[in-house]
Amino acid sequence: MRMSRERIFFLAERIMKELGNVPGVTVKSPDDVRPEIIRVLTDESKLEESVDTEVRKTLASYARPMPEGSHEWEVLYEKTREEVFRRRFRL
Repeated sequence: MRMSRERIFFLAERIMKELGNVPGVTVKSPDDVRPEIIRVLTDESKLEESVDTEVRKTLASYARPMPEGSHEWEVLYEKTREEVFRRRFRL
């Protein structure tokens, strides 16, 4: 599921605050770091949505459909999701 813009900005702020609390880490220009954090979070959100779409398409193509949210569907969803990640990222 894609994160909302508000969620991304919220997480970016939290990450910025946590970076300030890490010993040995000094953020000289938060205005330079914050956009990069937002970009990375946005890219991750798009990737997650892409993987989710591919997994759902795969599960929908099975000859024996199963109701979404059922235990069997959840197990197959996780297994298929792991396979998609392995295939895409050679893990």
